[in-house]
Amino acid sequence: MFISSMGRRARLVLVGAVAALTLAIPATVSADTTGGVPSIQPAFSRDATIQRTGVRVTAKVITTVTIAFTCQPFQSYNWETGETTETTVGRIEGGQVTIIQAQGRTIDWGQGDLFGGTATCDGATVNALSVPVTAAVSPWKVGTAVVGATVMLSDEFGSDSDYASSGPVTVRLTSR
Repeated sequence: MFISSMGRRARLVLVGAVAALTLAIPATVSADTTGGVPSIQPAFSRDATIQRTGVRVTAKVITTVTIAFTCQPFQSYNWETGETTETTVGRIEGGQVTIIQAQGRTIDWGQGDLFGGTATCDGATVNALSVPVTAAVSPWKVGTAVVGATVMLSDEFGSDSDYASSGPVTVRLTSR
């Protein structure tokens, strides 16, 4: 059937259906399929402490979160000699910084990972790291957000470990 042989009403219905379909396609293509907003672990400490000391937004897409943590000396077991010794040299085995920000009807979030490097674990030395966190959904906005950070450390043989989680902490995102 040619469009020219259709009645005026049928043509309007057909054009309307095509327009609705055209508008619906981009909405389904850009749907969020990432699995949702990540959670922030509750505050917890096993021989370590952690806190957020600074948050700074750069060009609306990267937030640099500075964290500070302390850890206790490790009881390091040497598998070759069978001896246990105390050591203050820690390795950063993992960790993460998560930011969640409500932006109207959208929830933006981002995560930055920690891995590698050393730390002094003597119970008093404050170790500091800056972690870049990229916005996953839309650019960061100036305003409030929630930040959570975790860190896991171990001795060189992996026989003893320390862990800390900050829990959710409310912060103000600024560009300064």
